[in-house]
Amino acid sequence: MSMNRFQYDARGGQTMVSRLRARAGQASGVQSNPGDRRGVAAILAMMFLIMFGSLSAAMAIASRGNIVTASTNLHVMRAQSAAETGLELAEARLKEAGARFLMSDSDVTPTFGWDLWRGSLSGFSTYQIIPGKTMRQDLASPSGLAEAVAQAHNLDQNIVDEAGITTVTLGNAPAGTPATFKQTSWVFTPAVAVENQPADAADVPPLCYQITYAPLADGRDVRVIVTGYDFSYERNGQAITRQISKDFRLTKRVNHAIISPTRVMLGKNVQVTGDLGARFTDVSFNNGDPLILRSDFRSINAALDQKLNFFDQAVATDDADNDNRMRSQHTGESNGLTSATDDYRDNTGTNDSPYQDVTGDGFVDEYDIFLDHFDANNDNRVSRAEFTTAGGQLVDAGLFDLIDSSEPDRNRNKVSGFVDANSNGRYEEGEVFLDRDTVNDVNRDQVLGYLDGYLDKRDRYVKVNGGLRFKVNSGTWETARGSLHEKLAGAIRPTEGTPPQAFNMSDQELPVISASNFATNRNDLQLAADGEPFAMQVAARVQVPGASSVVVQELTPDANLDGLPDNNATAYFEKMPFNSPNFSDYYYRPVYRNMVFKNVEIPLGNNALFDNCWFIGVTWIRTHNDNTHILFGEYGKLTMGTSNTRPVPAVPRTVYGDDTAETNPPSMLPSTARAPSQMVLLANPVMDKGDIPSNQVGTYIAAQYNALPEPLIIGGRRITDTKTISNNIRFHSCLFVGSIVSDAPTGFTQVRNKLQFTGATRFVSENPNSANVALNPDEDDKPKIATSSLMVPNYSVDIGSFNSPDTQQVQLKGAIIAGVMDVRGNADIKGALLLTFAPSHGSRPLVDVLGNPIGNPANFNTTLGYFGPDDGDSESLDPTRLRTHSGQLVGGWDTNGDGIADVPGTNAQPAGSTPVYWNGFGRINLRYDASMKLPSGIMLPMQYDAVQGSYREGYR
Repeated sequence: MSMNRFQYDARGGQTMVSRLRARAGQASGVQSNPGDRRGVAAILAMMFLIMFGSLSAAMAIASRGNIVTASTNLHVMRAQSAAETGLELAEARLKEAGARFLMSDSDVTPTFGWDLWRGSLSGFSTYQIIPGKTMRQDLASPSGLAEAVAQAHNLDQNIVDEAGITTVTLGNAPAGTPATFKQTSWVFTPAVAVENQPADAADVPPLCYQITYAPLADGRDVRVIVTGYDFSYERNGQAITRQISKDFRLTKRVNHAIISPTRVMLGKNVQVTGDLGARFTDVSFNNGDPLILRSDFRSINAALDQKLNFFDQAVATDDADNDNRMRSQHTGESNGLTSATDDYRDNTGTNDSPYQDVTGDGFVDEYDIFLDHFDANNDNRVSRAEFTTAGGQLVDAGLFDLIDSSEPDRNRNKVSGFVDANSNGRYEEGEVFLDRDTVNDVNRDQVLGYLDGYLDKRDRYVKVNGGLRFKVNSGTWETARGSLHEKLAGAIRPTEGTPPQAFNMSDQELPVISASNFATNRNDLQLAADGEPFAMQVAARVQVPGASSVVVQELTPDANLDGLPDNNATAYFEKMPFNSPNFSDYYYRPVYRNMVFKNVEIPLGNNALFDNCWFIGVTWIRTHNDNTHILFGEYGKLTMGTSNTRPVPAVPRTVYGDDTAETNPPSMLPSTARAPSQMVLLANPVMDKGDIPSNQVGTYIAAQYNALPEPLIIGGRRITDTKTISNNIRFHSCLFVGSIVSDAPTGFTQVRNKLQFTGATRFVSENPNSANVALNPDEDDKPKIATSSLMVPNYSVDIGSFNSPDTQQVQLKGAIIAGVMDVRGNADIKGALLLTFAPSHGSRPLVDVLGNPIGNPANFNTTLGYFGPDDGDSESLDPTRLRTHSGQLVGGWDTNGDGIADVPGTNAQPAGSTPVYWNGFGRINLRYDASMKLPSGIMLPMQYDAVQGSYREGYR
């Protein structure tokens, strides 16, 4: 019988109990005994009481367990947070300790790291120990990094004695420490409280952390071990603890993409990733701005320019942090955007809203305005089609390519780029991406926007992806030159936690770069140029694989002493700088085409054009070091002759001493610089005292004669043409598998000591075209080559020409060391530009013959992109001022039919000339490479970097 049936009968409404009672002689309507009902109720109540009591007890037990667990977890998390706090402080202390040691050596080997840690500094060439930034300045210099860390912790307060040691201790590793650690020179610090205990818990030690610095066996790494303690909860008499660790590696590097003692100018279609360091401080001179940044988006569309004008006005008044961006959610800056929108609408009579955060990064900058302007279909990106003119040409091909190719390693896996099959520096359909997912058939960086044919938020474009760092005081600069905002256009995205602009930088923060810094590495590279002599390599005529025949066009020596090669009627010559509308000189050059050179020393006075040549290993360019004579850049200067066809000496000379009647040579000339040892060459007009025979000195006014400089005497011989003791070389479409190094001239003579790289010139460490050992650097030389691909201190270096063709593509890598550098056209530089020439008013070359200060130090500059004479770049042209011809901008006018501009495009067209059209701004990308090997010599602070993936709980 079912329970339901037993309890209730649906037909009669009676329960089975009622019917049983009736059978027992009790009428169904008679009431039962009340006591019976109470007994049943009591039994049921007891049952429920037991049941609910058991549940209550179980719930209480469970709740207590949960409370205990939660409390334990809370204390564990408190100990964990204390450990994290300690780790953050330890990292700061370790980095500050490293920064106290300024070292000239740059090869951070395991021995280097271990000696510096334990304080064995006798093996280091040059170093300096300075006080820590946040420490007392009167402390004794530490012997090494370990002691520097200890000094910092000796100043700690709120020590918690109960956690262990009470003073900083330098000692041995604990017993049983594995061999992955050094066994000595550990730093143990006392625990430090991270909170104050309340009065009612004064007997309980506060939450705290304890730090141990454990040097690892490789000598360069230190493991920071931090233990967090929470004494407010104990288990078996022990505080709750959490232990974490992280490794840090000692390194030395320069932290800037550019460090320049001359002023720096970045033009249109130029992007820099990394900090910019400007040491120039002579702001009182004309054009004396330490840095000029030009917008990448100006002058491509008049309506866009109008939008940018109102945006610039808002930035000038409302940009609170000087990054040339407006935060869309920042009260003051967003109000500036609203005002700019209102002003734009009032001026144009539209309801447009051109100042939107198109990229969604929280900022509005020029790039957002550009995207909004050209985005025709409102998909928040600009395609090539949308950026194409009615004539079918891209509005600015260089700009499009620059943005689309910015940040090649989009997924940060350290694999990026593509195989440039035709070496033209541009990605073309069919070329293979290096970071390719073959399983899913995608290019990993391309799906993140790299070279995908669209400009959008994934390109994350800014003008400077880093910060601006200045030696000068901002107030001094602004007082002398006016508003800094007008000088610095384009968005700046600094590294997180650093300001967009910083001034008054110290020499430790913005180091001095000079030619003397690199003496050791320069000598090492020079010794590696140990191949056959240059003449023998020319005679061997080793041909570039796959090239047409070798071409050699030598210059015939000047036997008749007319200041020209004897084959000048047919010899190749060009303006210097090449293709410059405002050139300084002419050069007759020997030509070497399609040749291979290996570990070659290019002799003094070579001044060649190397076309499509390979240079394997180290190429050493010779020059005479003492180039401080006041006329060093004038001796041997050429000008176009009256026939307007071939260059001739600007100051002609006649021979003195070849006639028996000429017996009064200038008296100051040594016998080795007189006939018959050497013919005396007299300049007309006179250039120095050596141009006046001794019997004619009396015909000059004494003051005029005394004002003339002494003649230039080197090795007992008089030099009247300094082209013979220097080197001004142009490399066109050459491949350098290795490095270029030069002698280090004392002074700066940009006309005589100059290197120009044009065409598709590339610098690589391994030959991309051949695995042949003869066409690759010697194995022993590779470590030397790794320090720099271009080490030419106090040389002037030009990358590209003054109207670079679209086919130009120059690629440089590593630490690039030069006196000054100008980059134009298409160029990719991965590394850093370290420039040595520091112009000073009153020092050569900015003095006259009597040593009086002359000239303007601001006329020496490092430029990336195009600027003009009005900007202080006297050799170049300003594209914004070019004339048009047949609807196209003219780069210059060719007056002699050689295809090269002879008259600047800013001038009116000369009669009979033909236009040389402007080839566009090109694109220049300079990307700082933190991993590049740095040459020794620069005094830089040591640094500690966190080792990726080394964070762990525990420490072994």
